Amino acid sequence: MGERRASLVCIKSTNSTIMRTMRPNTYPKLTVSRSELARVAAGARPLVDVATAASILGWDRTRTAKQMARWSSQGYLRRVRRGTYAIVPIAAMAQEQVIADPWVLIGTAFRQAYVAGWSAAEHWDLTEQIFNTLLVCTTDRVRRTRLSVAGTELRARHVPLSWFFGTQVEWRESSRLLVSDVHKTILDLCADPSLGGGIQHVMHCLRAYLKRSDTNIEQLLGYAKRLNIPAAFKRLGFLSEVAKGPIRIIEECRREVTVGLAALDPSLPSPKVSKRWQLRLPAAWERLLRDD
Repeated sequence: MGERRASLVCIKSTNSTIMRTMRPNTYPKLTVSRSELARVAAGARPLVDVATAASILGWDRTRTAKQMARWSSQGYLRRVRRGTYAIVPIAAMAQEQVIADPWVLIGTAFRQAYVAGWSAAEHWDLTEQIFNTLLVCTTDRVRRTRLSVAGTELRARHVPLSWFFGTQVEWRESSRLLVSDVHKTILDLCADPSLGGGIQHVMHCLRAYLKRSDTNIEQLLGYAKRLNIPAAFKRLGFLSEVAKGPIRIIEECRREVTVGLAALDPSLPSPKVSKRWQLRLPAAWERLLRDD
């Protein structure tokens, strides 16, 4: 009675009923094994792909992929992208974000990228603001600039390869990644204020930079010349002048001012004009940039 019986299928014909016995499923069952999951987690934390897991378990890729998909459906893994998963700590299984350090996702989510903008500003203590979205600059052709990976919100800014300099290597949980150094961070913010969350926050970061002991004006200006974006010179010079920054920055940026108006902050209505800096300014720019 307790034995599993083969399934019987009745097939009716015009003359008789033919009884045919179906063979039981001969495919090997994939059982959820906590010990096997623990082996995978120990060997590949915090991210693991099918190839790595197959190597750890000694299984073929097909069996491994099926087991990982099952672990994912049960909440033990969180899919990062096809074939790659994040190990979910037991304490975080009910949470949306399961990666303690979102920076480790960068190498998986992008072929070539560096931490930039407000995320780099946080890293270098240029701001006390806390941003919940990790911002990266990448050469990848991204179809969406905002995406969610394993519960972490990412914002990607496509940039040309010429932007890839002035970076430092960071190691996070055995993951190697790049972050713009403190000087390049300021230049990126001046090249595109949206990377800093707007010109007001860019000004805040610049003031913090100018007060640092490791401020390097020549490095900053050298980076600006290498990037060679006229609007970046205009914004850097204008903001430095408003902040009563080093004359060296102001004078050098003035030499690089070109004909043609650029917006101080393209996201804001800008009815005013600074002829000196060839910049369109918001109506309340003085209040916007004041040192609170």
